[in-house]
Order: sequence, then C-alpha cells, then structure tokens
Amino acid sequence: MPLNPKIQHLSELRNVLSNNDKTSEGLVSFFVKLKFDKVCKVFDGVKNKGFGVADSLLILCLLQLSHLSVWAMFRSGINTLNEGGKDVYYRMKNNPMFDWRKLLLAAAKQSASLTSKGCTDIETTLVKCFILDDTTIEKTGYKIESIGKVYDHVSQRMILGFKMLTLGYWDGKSFMGIDFSLHREKGKQATKPYGLKPKQVKEQYRKIRPVNSPQSKRVKELDISKIVNAIKMLKRAVRNGFKASYVLTDSWFMSEKLILEIRSIKSGAMHLLGMCKIDRRQYLYEGKLYTAQELLKKGKKRAKRARKFKAHYIDYVVEYKGTKVKLFLSHYSATSSWNLLLTTDLGLNYTRAIEIYQIRWTIEVFFKEMKQYLGLGKTQSNDFDAHIADITLNMVTHIALGLQKRFNSYETMGALFHENQKQLLELTLWERLWGLFIELMNQMLEFLGVNIESLLEKALRDEETEGRLIKVLQVLSKEHEKAA
Repeated sequence: MPLNPKIQHLSELRNVLSNNDKTSEGLVSFFVKLKFDKVCKVFDGVKNKGFGVADSLLILCLLQLSHLSVWAMFRSGINTLNEGGKDVYYRMKNNPMFDWRKLLLAAAKQSASLTSKGCTDIETTLVKCFILDDTTIEKTGYKIESIGKVYDHVSQRMILGFKMLTLGYWDGKSFMGIDFSLHREKGKQATKPYGLKPKQVKEQYRKIRPVNSPQSKRVKELDISKIVNAIKMLKRAVRNGFKASYVLTDSWFMSEKLILEIRSIKSGAMHLLGMCKIDRRQYLYEGKLYTAQELLKKGKKRAKRARKFKAHYIDYVVEYKGTKVKLFLSHYSATSSWNLLLTTDLGLNYTRAIEIYQIRWTIEVFFKEMKQYLGLGKTQSNDFDAHIADITLNMVTHIALGLQKRFNSYETMGALFHENQKQLLELTLWERLWGLFIELMNQMLEFLGVNIESLLEKALRDEETEGRLIKVLQVLSKEHEKAA
C-alpha cells in the first residue's frame, strides 16, 4: 500500500522533529527508496485494528530522530497522522505476534540490494565482514519485565539494564546493524537473582504470550549464551543472502565453539579474525603445547617490524583444539604490553590483518550514534516487547539514514568520477578517516605511550577525549590538504 501523503510531506511533524523540514522529508524519501511498505509486508497477517502498518511504523521511526515518545508526540498536538490515536502505536509495540527480527532483516536486505546495484569492479572486491559485539543498555525501572543488573565494562560497575548483542555488516564502504538480542546475567548470589532483591523480582511486570510467538522466542534469548546466539545470528544472516569473508570480534567472543561454527558455515567460506586474551589456553606448535606467553618468550628474538603501524610482531601458525590458526603477537613501539590477534585465515600477513581488524571499530561508532542521535535504550515501558520494538525501529532508522548519507555523499558522484574509480573510493569517508587515524597514530603513539585500541575505545566512550581527538584530526586534515 502507498505511504500516507501526510507522512510524506511531514507537515505535521515539522515543529517537533529535531531535524529541519528538508532533512526530514529527505529521510522519508529514503524510506520510500527503501520500499518501506514492501519491507513491512513481513507483518502481513498480524492484526492492527485496520490501520496501516507501514504508515504507523514510519512515524515511529521518524520519532527516533527527535527522541520523542508516542505520548510526547500526541501531547504536542500531532494527533491526526493516524486516526486511531496513540493506542495504535502502543498496541503495535506491545504485540507479541510482531516478528521484529524479520522487519530488521528485510530492511537490511533491501538496503544491501540498493547499494549493490551498479557497483564497480573495484567495489565488488572490497572486503566484507560480519562484526559481533555487545553494549550495555541502561534502564531505571525495577518493574521492567525481565530486567536485571549487568556488568558494564566501561564504567566497571553493575548497572540496571540489559546487554545487547549485535550482529553488524560491513559491505566494504558502510556499516549497518542487521540483528540483535537482549541478554541478562543471572549473577552468582542465589539470594539475589539477576542482582536484584526477591521483592524487586516479584514486583516485575509479567506477560503471558503465545508459546510459539516471535516475542516469546525473544524472551527466551535473555538467558541463552551470547556465543550460542551469535552463531544463530550468523547462520540466519547467511541464509538471508549476506556474504562476508571475515567475522570480526573482540577477545570476549574468541572461543573454540565460535571458531568451529564459523568454519563450518558454507564449507569454510568465512574466517574468524579477532583479539584473543593472553591466558592459559594452549596452542600446538612443532609438536608441543605452548601458552601465548610461552610463544612470546620463544619468538621475541625473531620479532618483525611493521612500519605502517610502528609495531613489532611475531607470527605463528599453530593448532588450537584441532583447528589450524594463525597468531600475531604484537605491541606498538611506545608500549611494553603485547596483544594477541588470532585468525583462521592462514594466508593473512600482519599488516593486512590489522587493516581488516580495524573495521571492527565501525560497530563501536554505530553504538555511539544509536545512543547519541537515536535514543537507543531510552524506552521505559514495562513490557519487554516494547523494548525489542523500539531497538528494531532505532536500527531501521539508522539503515535509512545510512542509505541517505551514502547515496548523497557517494553514489550520486559516480558519473562524475567514473573515469577515476580508484580515486573516488579513496575519497570515501572510511578511507579518509582511517588514513587520518593511521597518520595520527604514527605521530602520537610514541609520545603518549598508549595502545591504539585503548585510545579509540576511550575516544568513543568519553566525550572530552573524543573532542580533543577530533581537534587533532582537524589539524591533521588541514595539513594533509596543504601537502596535497
């Protein structure tokens, strides 16, 4: 069904959206380009009291940009966009039969289809990756269904909320989130399940759902291992047509189970590349078992230098739990601590491995954008279904914004730069950003004595550090332009 003309013109949202009219209308045009009404057909058969699902979902997506709740929208007088009133939106977000995962995957597939059309030969050879990571979604109400306390590694304390496991997709030029699940942590104290007092658990909202409903399955995911759910997400993404050469992870996800499962997908078509803890796990090398620390001691004398990253590294091809893997033990010139990078791709050299692994930081940027600009995790509904709906709408809106940015910034310039496609790719945001980051690292690492991972994580988590880093990047950018 066609989108409501009222929504296309956004005339009634103009006073409450944080974006200006032109930007908002431009975003709607990309929802149209995304064929949003077609995407919403995954909800065919689910009753919505006779009101258009696509229209209602579009309004909910647009509200993400202004951090407005449905209640705030109607309080502002925006009550004619849907004749059913605010209850239509509440019923939609709380409906256990809505399969929000299908909606997100449909939007991601449609976006991927649009961006793949007309790709140049150079673009089709760019590395494609799946990226796995989690972030903490903080909440304030103990009565929220299934809420609990989880450990936040950034603040290093227990907070009330959920852990959000996310599967992202990097197509060589841009990132989008394509799947997610919420998790809780049971805790070690039997007297305080999920870190809460028994009275707090007893007072939580409870809802009876049909056993096989989509949202019933999402509730069960709360207590499933993140590794197990990550594997399910990867297999689901591949079944839906997403192709990648690598799965990128941080050290928390690195495990024997993940290695084996990734290598089993599509007969070994994908490789795992990620950081690994220097711990007690052992690797078979030349017929003997060694820990990473022992391999480091054994190979220090043959350490090589990677000039591009001002780093020293030692590489090994070893066997881990029956699977051949390649290890890179490395440290930057300014630091004494060593890191361990593990990959199942035995053909990778150190420089290329680091270049690919750096793509993992796009998911950290994604989390920051989602929280800062789209209000990720802000809903305080007691109904768990509403939280799944809200995060899905956040991610669908992010996909539409990414599509808008990509088409406006890159694709419309395709004809102009057709004769120099390589130069066009070098001018993409990704290439320019990481070129500057590398230049920044070369100039600052030895002076600061910090690890690149630590610096980037601190920049993404701390606004003051981010501001300082941006100022340095701006100076470097100006110097780069002068030199050019």
